[in-house]
Amino acid sequence: MFNKYCIIFCILAAIKCENIRVRIKDGEIQGKQKITVDKGKTYYSFQGLPYATPPVGDLRLADPQPPKKWNHILDATKPGKTCIEMYYENTGYEDCLYLNVFTPNLDKSLPVIVWIHGGSFAVIFTNNTLSGVDYFIDEEVVFVTIHYRLGPFGFLSTEDDVIPGNFGLKDQVMAIEWVYDNINKFGGDPKKITIMGESAGGTATSYFGMLPRLNGKIAGIIQQSSTSISEFSLGRNHRLGAYILSTKLGLQTQNTTAILEHLRKADIEDIRKNAVTTHVDISYGVGVFLGGIFYVCLESKTNKSPLITEMPYEQLKHGNINKIPRLMGINSLEGIFIYNEFQTNTKYYQNYDQMVKRFIPASMNTRDEEVGHLIKKHYTNGAPFISNISNMVHFASDEHFVRPILKEASLISKHAQTYLYEFTYQGKLGFQGERPLNGVDHGEDLRYLFYNENEGNVSEQDKLMRYKLVRLWSNFAKHGNPTPKKEDLLDNQIWVPINPHKADVNYMNIGSKLTLDLNPHHEDVKFWDDLFEKYGNPPFDVY
Repeated sequence: MFNKYCIIFCILAAIKCENIRVRIKDGEIQGKQKITVDKGKTYYSFQGLPYATPPVGDLRLADPQPPKKWNHILDATKPGKTCIEMYYENTGYEDCLYLNVFTPNLDKSLPVIVWIHGGSFAVIFTNNTLSGVDYFIDEEVVFVTIHYRLGPFGFLSTEDDVIPGNFGLKDQVMAIEWVYDNINKFGGDPKKITIMGESAGGTATSYFGMLPRLNGKIAGIIQQSSTSISEFSLGRNHRLGAYILSTKLGLQTQNTTAILEHLRKADIEDIRKNAVTTHVDISYGVGVFLGGIFYVCLESKTNKSPLITEMPYEQLKHGNINKIPRLMGINSLEGIFIYNEFQTNTKYYQNYDQMVKRFIPASMNTRDEEVGHLIKKHYTNGAPFISNISNMVHFASDEHFVRPILKEASLISKHAQTYLYEFTYQGKLGFQGERPLNGVDHGEDLRYLFYNENEGNVSEQDKLMRYKLVRLWSNFAKHGNPTPKKEDLLDNQIWVPINPHKADVNYMNIGSKLTLDLNPHHEDVKFWDDLFEKYGNPPFDVY
C-alpha cells in the first residue's frame, strides 16, 4: 500500500519522487525512480541487493550461503560491487554477490527476465548489460541482472569434495531462487520468470534447464550463442589447474586440503594474475579450441551439495530436462572475434597443421588421426590452417557454437517448445568499424537489446532492429512464444517452433526482415553428425 500511495502522492503533487522503499524478507530497501531513455517511461531501480553472504574468508572457494537479514534501510540507489574479473587488473571485489532489480510497476504482476552475463566465466561481457535495461522496461517487463564469481574464484576445482567447483554457477542458482522468493515485492510474477543469458550466460541457462532444483521456479529460457554441450562449456583440466596455480603461489603439494587453506590466505590480486598465466599455459598447451580450466566441471555425487554431476549431452539426449519453452540461437558468424586474436597470437594456431589431432573434439573420445585430417579437409580443403583466416573463423564458429547449439535445439525440441533463430542482421550498431568478414560476430545481438550511453548516433534501421529484437524477447517472456500474434513491427510473421517429427528444422532468420527458413548451416551440421556417428565413442559429455 505504501508503494501505491507514494506514487499517487507524487503524481498529485507534480513532483519527482526520486526514492522509494520496498520491504523484502531480509529487510527494507530504498531504490530510486528513473526514466527510460527512449520512451521516457518511469521505472524503479534497486541495485546492489545482497542475495548471498559475502564469499570471503572461509567462504572463499565455498558454496554460497544465504544473506543475513538487516535492520537498517539498505541503500539500493547506487550500483553494487562487481566481481573480480580474471583478465583485468584491480577490477571488482571478492564481496560481490549482489543483484539489481528494475521494474516498471511495483503494484502489478509482470513477467520477469533474469539476465546472466557472458564473458567466458572470467569477465563481464559487457558492463552495460547489467543496467542498460531501458528497452525491456518500455515493454512492461521486470528485469533482473546478477553478479556471480568469475575465474578462479568462481570455477577453480580440485575435482573432489575439498574444492568441488562451480561456485559461480551456484551463485547464479541462489540468485534465481532469491528472485523467485522476492520478485512479487517488485511487481513481478514468480510464475513467469524467464532466465536469459548470452555466451557463458547462455551456457548457464542451458545447465539450469536440466536442474531439478529449478523445476517450477523458471518458466522459460532465452539462450543466446552458447550451450552446455559446447567444448568450452565443460573444463577438462581443473585439478591440474589447481595444482599449477597453487605452485605459482608458493605451495608445492597435491594435498587438496592444503591447497584450499593456502588459497584462502592468498592475496586476491596474486590469485587473479597467476590464474591468467595458468589458464594460458594449460589451455594453449592442449589446443586453443579444446576448452579451459576455469569453467564448469562435473562434480562427484558424494559432494555435500553437488550441482552438476551428469554429462550434459547425455542428459539432453535422454530428455532429463525441465520441460519449459526455449528460445535459442546463434549469430551468423560467431567466430569473427578469432580474427583479431589470431593476428596477435598466431603462434597458438600454427601447430594445428602439424598436430591434426588438435582438430578433434575431446568429446568424441577418439584420437584417431584420420578424424583430424577429415576435419581439416572440410574446413581448409587441404590448405594450411593458418593460411586463410576465414577458414579458421568458420571452424571456430562451428566448433564452439553452431554444432553444439543446433544439436541442443534438436534434442530439446523433442520435449519442449523450441524456437530457433539465426541473427544475420549486419548493422553499424552491432559492429562499429569495418567488418573483416561477412557475418555477425559473437555478442553483436547484445547491442540491440541493451542501452549503452556511449553508442553514439543510431540509424533508423538499427533502431528498428532493436525494437524487433526486444519485442520478440519480451513476447517470449510474457507468453512463452515470441510471436503470439501477427504484428507489423515483426513483419507479420508467426515464428514456427521446431517440429521434432520432421526432418527439416524450422528457424527464424532475423535479418533486416524476419523470414522463416529451414535447416541452418545444413552442410556443416551433417558433416559433424556423420563424423560423430562413424568415429565417436559414446557416451559423449558434450558435443
